[in-house]
Amino acid sequence: MVNIFIKTSFSAFVFASATTLLLVQIVTAKPIQIKKQVNQAKPLNSGVRIYPANNSLPASRLITIEGALKKSSNMHITEAKLTTYEEFAAQTGMYKSSISNNRMVWIVTGFVQGELRMSKGRSVCTDNAKLVELIDAETGDSFGRSIHCPPKNEINFMP
Repeated sequence: MVNIFIKTSFSAFVFASATTLLLVQIVTAKPIQIKKQVNQAKPLNSGVRIYPANNSLPASRLITIEGALKKSSNMHITEAKLTTYEEFAAQTGMYKSSISNNRMVWIVTGFVQGELRMSKGRSVCTDNAKLVELIDAETGDSFGRSIHCPPKNEINFMP
């Protein structure tokens, strides 16, 4: 009789423990949420890289003049100048809101002998085009290039 009582008590204990454990797991379990993917519109300028001020960086963190000239290898270089974007923008009137006025840039100026062709093979100048390229002094990214043709060497694509 004592033996049956011990077995019954032990079984009741195991059952109570298992039930308690299951209840604790059920109560503390977090529900699984299935997230639906919604195509949200991206802001228009979300792909625009922002270039903050870097004029307080030491010269060792900026690309050298040789590094800037490698970016402009297809022209005969006449001048390369390290300056701020503000100075460049004041000279040219070209401002970009994604570039800080206190960003250090290389202004590389030069000429291309002979006909200058663009990426799709269209000619822009027949001879001696002057190029001014703006290169970020920290990353080496090109901010753009302007092309100036001497008089009577321009090719007009507009009808």
